[in-house]
Amino acid sequence: MVPGLVGESPEWVPRFEALGVFAANAVPLLGVGALGWQPATLILLYWVEFSVVLLAAVVRAAFAGRPSELDGDPLVFGALARRSLHATVPRTDIGIRISSVPALLIATPLLALLWFAVSGVTVGVVGVAEPEQQEWLLGLAILTIIAAEVGRTGFEYFYQRAYREHSAQTALQGVLFRGTALFFIGICVVVVAAPADASASSAIRTPGTVGGPLLFGIVGLKTALDLVDQYADRLEAYDEATDVPLGVAYDPPTDSEVDGVSEDAARVRPTLFGRLFGGIPGLVRHPNTAVVGVFLGLIALLFAIGRAWSVAVPLAAAAVVVPFGLSSADHWLRYAGVEYRVDGDAIVAYDRLFRQPLWRVEPWDERDLRVEHDWLDGRFGTETVVVELDDDTLRLPHLADPETVLATFDRRPDRPAG
Repeated sequence: MVPGLVGESPEWVPRFEALGVFAANAVPLLGVGALGWQPATLILLYWVEFSVVLLAAVVRAAFAGRPSELDGDPLVFGALARRSLHATVPRTDIGIRISSVPALLIATPLLALLWFAVSGVTVGVVGVAEPEQQEWLLGLAILTIIAAEVGRTGFEYFYQRAYREHSAQTALQGVLFRGTALFFIGICVVVVAAPADASASSAIRTPGTVGGPLLFGIVGLKTALDLVDQYADRLEAYDEATDVPLGVAYDPPTDSEVDGVSEDAARVRPTLFGRLFGGIPGLVRHPNTAVVGVFLGLIALLFAIGRAWSVAVPLAAAAVVVPFGLSSADHWLRYAGVEYRVDGDAIVAYDRLFRQPLWRVEPWDERDLRVEHDWLDGRFGTETVVVELDDDTLRLPHLADPETVLATFDRRPDRPAG
């Protein structure tokens, strides 16, 4: 397998992303200085640039090389966060991690809101109509900005293999900074280009009225903010090298290697009924899911009062199905394909579906050991083993033979009374 697309570039080669910054910002600079562009054109170009930056950030996050650091407790998302599986592009180590999916599902709506906010204070206020502007020239400027951003992402992130140092969260941090910067720049352009008389028409001032130096200053500020974003890694390196932390250095987690056990290890699996229906009692540990059901039930009750049965009945059904469906999906992702391999020295949880070890516990790792019984355990004669670690809690649910697992540890577990 070829690691990455191409080899590292020499140290003496200028940073391509810095050239991309200057190329993207040279377009509005040339337009204002030589072509007499109006502020509306400037706003349009910045809005296009931000839209491209947003899409590039999502691509970076999707192909981040390190796992996302997410809490393992939330339903479904937590189950995905515990998996290190990733599908790679053939002959490279570039791929999409399953742990990045929850981060993208959470971040995408937030980025969409950011895009609408930036659009509201840029093209939404100033407008994009430029009847006297040559369309081919404006199109060429937009293509230049797109090519600069695509080139920066392709060269810096993939060619230079920067994806190896990023998780989905860190890959999205830059777009938040640039979105905030463009939000501020857009306000500046709108303020300086607005009519002096509040009761005047909505048409903005011309460049002659605004003043070339003021627009040049705005373009320069935008360039400076872009350079700060591109050289943030130097600031992070300085933060790591100094005794006084600045709070900008963050190293995403890496894949942890899980050692296996001997070939003759005993294999313990949850019972079939435990795997199929174990998510139902799991609602007790995830009460927030029940809140969703209650909310849907209340809405269904309102429609039932109004005798809108065609809406009330589906909502009432959803109030029952959604909580149990989410809890069951989470349980299946966590435990349906998992078996526990025990050789007397350690316990290794192995995911047979994705063919990878998930975790390893040795006798001295546990800080608390107990056995729990839910109504499903009582119904089918199984037991759930809970192992408390320093920074995690491991559950081995609905085992028909828990003693094989418990024999690994040096002390007997706490059991429920009776």
